[in-house]
Amino acid sequence: MKKSILILVLSLVLLAASGLDAQAQPKEVTEPATTTFYVTAKVLPLDEGRLYMTYEAIGVTVNDRGEGLFHNATIRSLGGMTVEKGIYKDERGWGVYNLQNGDKVFFTYTWSGEIKAGVGIGKGTVTFAGGTGKCAGIQGSFESTRYSPRSAVEGIGQSYTKANIKYKLP
Repeated sequence: MKKSILILVLSLVLLAASGLDAQAQPKEVTEPATTTFYVTAKVLPLDEGRLYMTYEAIGVTVNDRGEGLFHNATIRSLGGMTVEKGIYKDERGWGVYNLQNGDKVFFTYTWSGEIKAGVGIGKGTVTFAGGTGKCAGIQGSFESTRYSPRSAVEGIGQSYTKANIKYKLP
């Protein structure tokens, strides 16, 4: 009898401990999002068919469901890449989401893609690098696709990205 009670008590302690551990794990959230960008660039020709470009992009992110942490967040990023015969494989950049509650989420990214006749498409990975307020300690990364149609204004780039933003908050 004492052995049965001891086993029952140990089982309950282990069950409670594992339940607390499971509750302590942050939950991953996924937000389907579209981000539009207004882009200004500086271009340095390097050779025939080859150039280096740096840029600043500002925009806004809209959650496709109309809700969520990143819904209506403004965004700013700085990046650069080498383009050779319309192909880029080394784009890198850094940026910040400015959330509606005043918090900021910092990120880095890498991209590769193609530009033909002024129209481009690229794929990249965005990785969260930290945040402020309730987003301090945010973790996550996600894949994104960028579409760059022909711009409406000479000298200004326009693009949009489609992604499922994935993150965990502490």
